[in-house]
Amino acid sequence: MRPVSLEKAAEVMRGTLHGVPNERAESPVCGAAVDSRMVREGHLFFAMKGRVDGADFAPEAMLRGAVAVVGEKPLSVPTVVVDDVQAALGELARWSLTLEGAPTVVGITGSVGKTTVKDALAAILRSAGRRVGATEGNFNNEIGLPLTVLAADEKAEVLVLEMGATHPGDIAHLSRIAPPGVGVLTAVSPVHLDSFGSLEALAATKGELAMSLTEGSASVLVCPVDAPEAAVGPGREIGRRITFGRTPEADLYASAVSEQDSGLSFTLHMKDEGREIEVKAPVFGTHLVEPLLAAIGGGLALGMEPEECAHGLRRLRRTGLRGEVYRLREDIIVYDDSYNASPAAVAAVLRYGAEGARRQNRRLVAVLGGMFELGSAAREYHREAGRLAVEVGVDLLICVGDEARWYAEAFPGESLHYENAEAVAEGVESVLQEGDYVVVKGSRGVGLDRLTRKLKERLALV
Repeated sequence: MRPVSLEKAAEVMRGTLHGVPNERAESPVCGAAVDSRMVREGHLFFAMKGRVDGADFAPEAMLRGAVAVVGEKPLSVPTVVVDDVQAALGELARWSLTLEGAPTVVGITGSVGKTTVKDALAAILRSAGRRVGATEGNFNNEIGLPLTVLAADEKAEVLVLEMGATHPGDIAHLSRIAPPGVGVLTAVSPVHLDSFGSLEALAATKGELAMSLTEGSASVLVCPVDAPEAAVGPGREIGRRITFGRTPEADLYASAVSEQDSGLSFTLHMKDEGREIEVKAPVFGTHLVEPLLAAIGGGLALGMEPEECAHGLRRLRRTGLRGEVYRLREDIIVYDDSYNASPAAVAAVLRYGAEGARRQNRRLVAVLGGMFELGSAAREYHREAGRLAVEVGVDLLICVGDEARWYAEAFPGESLHYENAEAVAEGVESVLQEGDYVVVKGSRGVGLDRLTRKLKERLALV
């Protein structure tokens, strides 16, 4: 963020200074933290209440260089007293984006693929020499997003922000903090249905991004060609819509999709211009084609040429635990996509694993953790994935966690069940065979990254 005085920051947050000497009131504020261990010189420390009370860590934050603490009551250190700490954080981030020279915001939402699109679009922009700030880790909620905004370099030209949602209104709230000039919708598929209640309500929530775009010629929405109407801002006058997919009906579509040892490749077609461009990216998984097309759409929306976008994707590096391929002893190949799971994501990984195993004539082993937050339809979504495992030719299905038992109900082949990630980490090595192709997928809470870490340790190539 662009440095501002503590006094001005307090004014923006509608706060009152307590215990702040006059000279400190003019001290520059240049960032924010909610974890005292992450405080750097010039930061404001926002004392949130959660499992612990952030106010208890105020002295530590000051020792680490905080200008002041933002809290809901005066503390023993320089304090900006506000009515609501979380709201104050969002307000400071929102205000920082109103200043002259503030970066263009690209908001990314969708059921799956947000992080891949974010990583890919950031790679495209950086390859072209653009100054970019982007979401790190899972900082895509009402706390993480404003922290990302305030952490951006003051000379950033573009902010690429993931916007997650677990309830209706979440995307609208995040869009008020960081109003997007470009919106990217990745996909609409079943996630968090225990909160949304239906796929229709989920689509409408994702559509809050499109509805937040400024009406008029300046705004752009990038979306799947087959996205539900509720998800693409029905009735909203958006300057330009760029659709993507694998059929010629899309503005950007892919053909000749293939994968080599170096990664994914496909031919990009631009419908209106009749152009064809070869795209290569050092990532694995043919289900990543749509997120890569979405990232190209984001680049075009920001004025880049398609050739520049294709060139930038050659520099893509994905966030950990998402589509990592590695080889272990005994010629075992692992496709580690263990970061999170939804019905669409599990289906994509199963199909991808089947392609790889069939191409290399290997036994296919699927390690699947349960999928969380699917509401009353959870059992049927798991059974559907079990049926798909049969269809694509899974040879051994390893189920992890209570919900994962439902996979096996629809899978008549060989299956094993483990109560948790620790148990499977101890037992799976004994059931793997030389030359196996192993795919790993499950909700974050299952913790299958512990399994893949153990496999790397025990079966590492020597």
